[in-house]
Amino acid sequence: MMPSILVELRPDRHFMDHEFEGYKLNLQALPHYSHTLASPADRLFPDEVQYSFVHAKLFALHNHLIADNWAYSHSFYYIDKKQQVRLVSFESTNHTFEDLVVYDVPAHVERRSGHFNLCLSFPSSSLALVSDGTGYLHIVDTGLRNKSSGRNQTWHTLHSSLVLGEGKYFVIVDTRVQEKDNKETLHCLLQSVEQNDSHFFSVLTWVKYENDGKNWKQTNMRQLQGKGIVHYAAIETTCMALYVASDNPFKFTTDTEKEIIEKANEEATPKNVIYTWLQTGEDISVTLKLPNKFDKKLLHVNVSPLAIKVSYAGNTFIDGKLKHNVDSELTTWNVQDSGQVDILLTKSDSMMWDELLEGGDPKGEQIMDASLVEEAHKRLAHLCSETEVTDNPVSGLSTQELEECDAASEEDTVLVRLDVENHEATHRISLSVHQYLFSIKLDNQEVPALALRHDVDACVWQPYAQLINSNTWPIKHQGALNAFGYVQSSKQNRKFVTCPPNFNYSVVCEASRHIFIYQSTVNPDSQLRKRSGTGGLMKTVKVGQQHVFNIDKFGEVLGINATNEYLFVLTESSLVAIGMQ
Repeated sequence: MMPSILVELRPDRHFMDHEFEGYKLNLQALPHYSHTLASPADRLFPDEVQYSFVHAKLFALHNHLIADNWAYSHSFYYIDKKQQVRLVSFESTNHTFEDLVVYDVPAHVERRSGHFNLCLSFPSSSLALVSDGTGYLHIVDTGLRNKSSGRNQTWHTLHSSLVLGEGKYFVIVDTRVQEKDNKETLHCLLQSVEQNDSHFFSVLTWVKYENDGKNWKQTNMRQLQGKGIVHYAAIETTCMALYVASDNPFKFTTDTEKEIIEKANEEATPKNVIYTWLQTGEDISVTLKLPNKFDKKLLHVNVSPLAIKVSYAGNTFIDGKLKHNVDSELTTWNVQDSGQVDILLTKSDSMMWDELLEGGDPKGEQIMDASLVEEAHKRLAHLCSETEVTDNPVSGLSTQELEECDAASEEDTVLVRLDVENHEATHRISLSVHQYLFSIKLDNQEVPALALRHDVDACVWQPYAQLINSNTWPIKHQGALNAFGYVQSSKQNRKFVTCPPNFNYSVVCEASRHIFIYQSTVNPDSQLRKRSGTGGLMKTVKVGQQHVFNIDKFGEVLGINATNEYLFVLTESSLVAIGMQ
């Protein structure tokens, strides 16, 4: 089993404004236009069997306002209490709304325990996928949905199926249409929740349908399972991989097209770890233990730009070619009275290493968190014993053996690329220092982009398909939201978080009271000044504007979508367009 490649996120400095000071409250009211819905929006609450945190997130953060990225930018859909799909269009020239029914969801099944909210997704400019929350998935022909095609078209059901079987319900996460060899293939990613003993598992089901020219037919199903929350999931544009960001690992459990070969459990054979290493973007700390009654003169540390060798009294601790270059002249090491040796290596390039030695080293273990180093060193205590221990190899440090207060929670999120050919994670991105904030669709042909916290700011990253004949998984920095990583963290009651495609503003939306809008465009009329450190000159402070919009008079927020010109907010009975010009 090949180890997954560690991908580092390097922000583009051209998008970052280090002179930005923050936001100043602007009390001027933003223009807004409201529309009373012809029929109230449908909304389902979890019941007594849906009590896990996974269920709570799926219901509470369900966005009932669906944008059609393939058509007019101010066209939105929602599903009403009659289980009808309604189109609401906003005309920005005269600030009017148009509201009409385009589709009646088949077989209005009476709501039962365990059902989910209805879902709608647009994989192409003429197809839609509708989940009724009761286990059925409908493939729908919408016709061309652009503005010039008119608004009087009605949608037609092409295929309906009970995807996961009786009594298994789901929501739609991602959809994609692929055309190859004049054959149209539809890919759909679903999320469901299953209970095993006292644990709830998130299940991702990847269903594939093919069109033979007349009918749609299901041809393949893949399933993955993991514990806890799925922050982000998407089908790669080549349909050869799946992207998943979660706090726990996901693995394939079902593939009707290709057999899943169980990989040998690496933990079945304990590793005899004799040193640990911890890295930052600039350096690497290597730690090992000398035996009792050690003699410092017998310790030899040799480091060149591409190799390292550490030995004591003829016994070798480390010997091999380094994964990347180091500045050997800056290497330092220290021997403590306890026999602990700390070696500091300075990286030549600021990047994260996926391994210390080229090809890996079973005798070494990477520690991801500095707070775990001391615990790991206790595991190496056998090296300090005067009696040699040969039959008690030390296994790698497991965070499950630490107290709950020592284990990280949301800081353990990892974004992985899972390949469908070998059912393994080929690449991974540690989000321990990049808190996941939200996702946003920037390009119809690409997967949704991720907004991640970067220090006080937020950076938006667009994943692209793995390059052909290469191991590279390109993820491009597309833009930044100034100071948004900091300001959103103080909003404990936030429900929805988003921004428009041009990144001109960012939004934190509460469920029923306030919407906080942050425009990072510097106000040229700002009178704020500060004295610079050189020469005592006064300079203008770069500040954005914070707006607070009271949404309580319209009711609880059920959905939100940000365009470059307007912020659209859906409540049970209204659609509100807030002007952002």
